[in-house]
Amino acid sequence: MCIRLNSLVFLLFVCARLISVPTEAIAADKQVFKDEAGEVLYTIDENGIVSMFENSPGTDITLSVTRGTREQMQPQITEVTPNTVAAGTYTVLKLEGKNLVGARVKLNLPMIEVGGYAGKPKRLDVPVTVPLSQPPGEVAIEVTTPIGSTTAKFTITDVQIGGGGSPPVKDIVTHPAGAISTKAPVSCPPGMVGIASEGGGFCIEVERSFSGDFRKAELSCAISGKRLCMLSEWKRACEQAAAGRLPLKNMKGEWEWTAGFDILQDDTQQDTRYYLMGKSDCETQHGSMRINAEKFVGRCCKNP
Repeated sequence: MCIRLNSLVFLLFVCARLISVPTEAIAADKQVFKDEAGEVLYTIDENGIVSMFENSPGTDITLSVTRGTREQMQPQITEVTPNTVAAGTYTVLKLEGKNLVGARVKLNLPMIEVGGYAGKPKRLDVPVTVPLSQPPGEVAIEVTTPIGSTTAKFTITDVQIGGGGSPPVKDIVTHPAGAISTKAPVSCPPGMVGIASEGGGFCIEVERSFSGDFRKAELSCAISGKRLCMLSEWKRACEQAAAGRLPLKNMKGEWEWTAGFDILQDDTQQDTRYYLMGKSDCETQHGSMRINAEKFVGRCCKNP
């Protein structure tokens, strides 16, 4: 019995060493780069070897460590999805590549609003809000880490205005980015359920998962690899829950954030009005101006 207990203690010690970052080792490095919360992102030792740390959000656990020369650890972007975004829309740009921990994103068009995001080693999900007045054209993306920078691009297209009436529901709809299934996703992450939709099936969280202003709402979803629900998605989920077809909780009773918005402009200023749903029914909308920084609850959605 004692031998087994000693073996178990030794195994736990080994596992702890594998997932933790030794303070002594970091202190000995030549350069240490941390995020706003004080978590170590990169270190550079006396031989010029760069270490990139992927940390579990909100904890002191290191999920992975990648090492290489400064040249090898430069950030890289190999794909941007979607590569076209219509004016007057909100979407999440998925930047695929490598060495993206702690990356910062800057667009060459400051009028395009960038939401909260959290970089992972090989992926960066960046919410963007494109003004209705934004003319078509190419947008340059600059991605920077403490080790270096790289660039990518996507294209703004004309405003897309839907025709009257609802189109017949099909199992597959075509889209510039490819075929999209309208069926409910077969598999969703824990705590989420799948919903069929004419705009493409999606997953939605069963329960509200955050509270805060719009920036906090975006970041809360982005950190877990999700996004804010489109207004139409939230409405459909609410209707399905009200009909007893989905086990969603608390869809009514408080205003919930959605990704719906419009731009209000007068002779002196321009501001964004974000839309919330759910106070009393599945239809009524409430507008919250960006400058007010109001706090509400919300839940996230995710593409299959």
